[in-house]
Amino acid sequence: MIRQGAIGFSPNALVRRGLAACVVALLIGVIVLLVIEVRHQLTLLDASASENVQWTLGQAETEIMALQLAIMAAQNEPDSLRDVRLRFDIVYSRIDTLNRAQVLAELRQLPGMEQRLDDALMFRSKWVPVVDGPDDALRDALPAFFGESAALRGELRALALDGVAYFARVGDLRRIEISRILSSIGMMTVALVGILMILMIAVLRLARQRERESLRNQETRERMETIISTSLDAVVVIDRTDRIVEWNGAAERVFGYSHDEAVGAEMASLIVPPHFQGMHRQAMLHYARTGSGRIIGRGIVQLEAQRKDGTIFPVDLSLAEAKSPRGEMFVAFIRDISDRVRGEQALKHARDRAVAGEKQKAELLAVMSHEMRTPLNGILGTIDLFNDIQLDDENKRYLRIIRQSGEALLAHVNDVLDISRLDAGKMTLRNTRFDLVALLEEIVESQSERARAQGNKLVLAPPSPELHNVWSDPDRLRQILLNLLSNAIKFTRNGRITIEADCSEGLQEVEIRVIDTGVGIRPEDLQRIFDDFVTIDSSYGRRNAGTGLGLGISTRLAAALGGDLGAESEPGDGSVFWLRLPLAPPRNGDQPPPPMSLHTEPEAPALPPLKVLLVEDNAINREVAQKMLSRDGHYVTEAENGQAGVDLAAQQAFDVILMDISMPGLDGIAASRAIRSSAGPCIATPIVATTAHALPDEVSAFHAAGMNAVLTKPITTRSLRHALATALSLHATPSETPAADGSHSALDDAHFAELLEDLPADRLQSALRDFATEMQAFLSTLPQALDATDPAYADLAAEAHRLAGSAGVFGAMRMADLLRQTQTAATPETLDRLRTLLRQMQTEWPTTQAAFVAKGFSAIPREDSPQG
Repeated sequence: MIRQGAIGFSPNALVRRGLAACVVALLIGVIVLLVIEVRHQLTLLDASASENVQWTLGQAETEIMALQLAIMAAQNEPDSLRDVRLRFDIVYSRIDTLNRAQVLAELRQLPGMEQRLDDALMFRSKWVPVVDGPDDALRDALPAFFGESAALRGELRALALDGVAYFARVGDLRRIEISRILSSIGMMTVALVGILMILMIAVLRLARQRERESLRNQETRERMETIISTSLDAVVVIDRTDRIVEWNGAAERVFGYSHDEAVGAEMASLIVPPHFQGMHRQAMLHYARTGSGRIIGRGIVQLEAQRKDGTIFPVDLSLAEAKSPRGEMFVAFIRDISDRVRGEQALKHARDRAVAGEKQKAELLAVMSHEMRTPLNGILGTIDLFNDIQLDDENKRYLRIIRQSGEALLAHVNDVLDISRLDAGKMTLRNTRFDLVALLEEIVESQSERARAQGNKLVLAPPSPELHNVWSDPDRLRQILLNLLSNAIKFTRNGRITIEADCSEGLQEVEIRVIDTGVGIRPEDLQRIFDDFVTIDSSYGRRNAGTGLGLGISTRLAAALGGDLGAESEPGDGSVFWLRLPLAPPRNGDQPPPPMSLHTEPEAPALPPLKVLLVEDNAINREVAQKMLSRDGHYVTEAENGQAGVDLAAQQAFDVILMDISMPGLDGIAASRAIRSSAGPCIATPIVATTAHALPDEVSAFHAAGMNAVLTKPITTRSLRHALATALSLHATPSETPAADGSHSALDDAHFAELLEDLPADRLQSALRDFATEMQAFLSTLPQALDATDPAYADLAAEAHRLAGSAGVFGAMRMADLLRQTQTAATPETLDRLRTLLRQMQTEWPTTQAAFVAKGFSAIPREDSPQG
């Protein structure tokens, strides 16, 4: 395309040239008018000279004098009348000349001039008959004739004098006017010559500028031709009739058609796949009617194209409109993205495999947690049933050893699960105001006996009073500090362990230090100790077993609390482990709470005797739970599997149901759904899930199945009482929230609230954007997939199934239901049903996005992700 002003014709230049042309035309017009006026004045001067008015005026008087002389001669010589008649004829002619002369029209305007001419005419008219009459009559009239001639002579003399004076003045004025006009013509000519010179200079400059612009345009054109000819992208130019007019080398390589084959051919039949040709032609007709297109100037669009051999492949298309003397032209830049699409598909499959691997890992952790917690539940639950008073000291010691070993094993299991939760970003923080000084004092008090057993002295340095009112998660902070203190006690013998809390920089950065005088850590091991499953071999290391997860968990917890964990040490000189984190309370005017006690969990409220249905496949766990419930005065009915529990719930009413999750055959989730969907007496009975599956997404699934509370194994009397109290305080079964029109809302509020509780907001936002990107790509590519000659129904069903799962995770239940229906309808026989579902999903998706926005989260696809 030629740039505006490329050859010197910018709008300003055109205006300037137009004004200059107008000025030149005006000057030429003025000069022409002045020349005409000069010509007129010269004509007037020329007429005066030709007629010789002054001579004529003077000669008239002379001729009258000659007539008088002829009359006098005729009076003395009667035979001289012929001379009188001759002289009278001459006078007659002079008077006629004075009367007809054009210049005398001006003289007649002078005062008295008209009267003199009239007198001359009267004289002529009076004496013509006499002069032309008989000689006798003329001879008799000579005296009178002479007298009147004398009188006329005076009139003509006055006429001549006035005329000479007048024409002298007029001649002077006309000479002055001609001189002025000639001066004006000269100035105008000079101005015209000057302007013409300026225009000539401007034209020369414009010519040089045009030449330079022409050279630049030529260079640009050659450069663009070189770029286009060597471009890796196919460049195709078509006209309004869809005929190809340009076809570069890349297009030859991409599509397989030579330049001669392509130019002049219809684009639709040449490179557009058969299933898109109708749409392409309709789009061209639509543009011809309305002048607007769907993809013209809309950036990069991903479509499909067809090669000469019939191969259909994905392309990126960018279409632009250009003007030409022949009308609109359309320039298409086409890039073969087959390799990129294959790479994206490979990445997608790799991601799916990674997700599946993570899911398998989570399932493995859940299974292993269940398998380990099940025997632990039996061990610790049975120990909890013992009445210590009835045992002798030796048996109490044995029982204490068993309890400590079981609790140590349970701690290892909890460490592994904590690692999984933290890595998944699902660790829930419960920030509140608390007294850090009281927390540190209670930790010191609880660990002093262990420290003394190692010969150590545990000391708390006096903390600042500001630390009585801080804000964070006290449980997670206690977990970190207990871990650090446990390590210090473990690797220090007969030494000193000091806890310091420093807030000299304010509560925005509080530093808590655990200082010991133990064996210390080598510099090369100082960073390794924070890795998972790492234990440092030291003089005490072989005597202190552990999983090596404590510091790894503490590091993750510190990061979750917004802080940082580190260490400084010298071998043989002890170690300093420091924790820096913000503890400033929010500015809401709350009063600081009272000092915390070590056991923050309140006692469960006393419950009346309950009819409990205990569904548990493990006989030991069933027996332990039955004993705990019976000891609290409850009536227990046992079911050894899920189906037996459903049958019992259908036969009689219970106050509460304890439902194990992992059972052969009908598991706890399916059994709970069966109870909720039945018409039996337990349809609204509170159900408590008993499981080792403590991950948040699992808990969400329990609630979705109709369960009211979760009891994590191993079960203790205290935890069992709390679970029963929690379940009995919830009588409503979780369900979807109906919308105003009676239909279910786009988003399950309760499910999304639980998800937000389990996931940090930034992680949830990122996951939502990933889901939105995949959802938008699915909806964008589905129409093309359905219009294909042989749609890949299996792939379509697999993608719909995967997205339905993602939608369900985020609580988009209506969208998940439509996707599941799409998965089911992905067959050739139900193609019309698929198209209907596509329209429904295209309508539902914006509603779902708006529901996420109402929750404060954006469900907009990522900009760097390809949209179909």
